[in-house]
Parts: sequence; structure tokens; C-alpha cells
Amino acid sequence: MHARKLLLNVLMAAVFITCFTLGTAHAQGEPPDLTRWVGTWFKLTLTANVYHYSNIGVKPSPSYRVTDAESGIYMKIAGWDAGTRILQATAYPKEGGVYSPLVSIPLDMNYFAGDGLKFVCSSFVDEAGMQNGFILFFKGKLNTAGDFVLGGETNFKSLGGYYLETDDVPGSTERWAGSATLVGKMIPLSKVPSILLP
Repeated sequence: MHARKLLLNVLMAAVFITCFTLGTAHAQGEPPDLTRWVGTWFKLTLTANVYHYSNIGVKPSPSYRVTDAESGIYMKIAGWDAGTRILQATAYPKEGGVYSPLVSIPLDMNYFAGDGLKFVCSSFVDEAGMQNGFILFFKGKLNTAGDFVLGGETNFKSLGGYYLETDDVPGSTERWAGSATLVGKMIPLSKVPSILLP
């Protein structure tokens, strides 16, 4: 009986040590190398469901949320910094109906969790009176040659996001607030407007 109790205690200790070791090794893990994403392009759609306010201290007008979608935004992933765990990107929206490399929004996407092909980042943009915050889920698929599979197979989508905007026209008191979604599909260079390419 004493030998059986001793064996049980030894097994329990072994299980505890194994779980602790695995948990500690996992907690001290390094982020995956995301350099394979650098140089890739995405075509994005931003959809905001927002309340419109003509000023602070007033009810929204209209009293319900309205949808505002902006598609055709291009984004290039420009770098990966493993030390800071930031995937750097630049977004190019249309300005006055045209694209320009001079009209761009820098994006820092902070790696949170996942492997080199399926991972989660957080991103915050504060640009010209507009603020957006997103949790983004990237999903990559590789072919047998090790290249990304396009045609919607390699993409990302927001898991949650918000949208705040204050009108930047001098003297305006208008503002918008609500939720936002961001989706993007990786595209080949041939689909990127030539003006955005170096």
C-alpha cells in the first residue's frame, strides 16, 4: 500500500513538472517570423456603421446608425520588426477620386498571437480627425512552391473595430461615431495602381 501511494505521488509530481515546464516554455516563446508578408499588397474595404452628430450635446441626426463604406483602399506591408512585434504597413485611400503616393496612412499592426500564417494583430489609426481601432485576423495560404495563394485565399478581417471622426473642415462641429469592419484580400502587383508602385 505504501509503495502504491509513493508511486502515485511520483506520478503526480511528474505531471505537475511537465505541465509547468510546457507552460513556462510557451509563455517565453518568440513571435513567428513574419518577413514573408513584407512587400505584399492588399485591397481593402472599410465599412463604418455610425451615428452622425451635428455638434456635441445633441441627439444624433438621423436617430439611427448609417452605413458608410469605402472600398478600393490599397495597403502594402512594408516591414516586420521582431523586436517590437510590429508589422508595418502603408494604406493608400483615394483622395478626390484618385490615388497618390503622397496621400498615405501609416499603419502599425502589433502582433498579438498566432503562427506565421494565422495570426492576430491590433492596430490604431489617428489621422486628420479620424480614429480607428481594430483587432485583425490574418490568414495566409501557401501553394506547393511556398508562395501565397491569391484569389481571396490569403486575407485578413477585423474581429472588432470602432470608428470616431471629427470633421476637419475649419469651424465645423460635426462628428461621427460607431463600429467599423475592415477586410482585405492579398492581390498581385499587376492589380496595384501603377502610380503607387516605386
